[in-house]
Amino acid sequence: MNWRAFFLPPLVERDQGLYRPGLQTLELFKSSVLAAAGVGVVAFGQMYAMGAVYLGLAGFLGWRQWAERRKFGPAGRPLVRIHDGTALFSLSSRWVPRQQEIVLREVKALTLHGDFIRRKFVFERRHGDAIRFTTTYGRHDERVVEFVRKHMPARVRLEIKDAPAVGGQIPGDEL
Repeated sequence: MNWRAFFLPPLVERDQGLYRPGLQTLELFKSSVLAAAGVGVVAFGQMYAMGAVYLGLAGFLGWRQWAERRKFGPAGRPLVRIHDGTALFSLSSRWVPRQQEIVLREVKALTLHGDFIRRKFVFERRHGDAIRFTTTYGRHDERVVEFVRKHMPARVRLEIKDAPAVGGQIPGDEL
């Protein structure tokens, strides 16, 4: 078994999106470990409150996995998907997964600031304020940027700006 691929699942491109299908297996593994720990603590340690916490966390992770599978299908939540005039970006979050959805017919330009540690997306809309969000894709950043470059509609101008100097600030962070 390839342990690195198990704990750091690779990206797979399908259905006009980038997915990490191995992430579902990892989440199921986490839920199973927490459930086993909860049962073990209750059965052998008689620490009922701690066992209930473990079982509650396992239940929460299992429910979240079920909800994502129901919402996004068997491939799970896409890291990035550009489909039917809509772009969906998954944002980093510890407890509840978040996403940013952008209707591309309203967008005239996309500017990417920063690097793999902290990537800032700025979608300039035709009318109204720009849509801004910051995320971290880490080792997948280069692949995400290439995917966005390849799948963004031709009418949306794409500009990639270099990372600021050490100690510098990404433009627009003062907001």
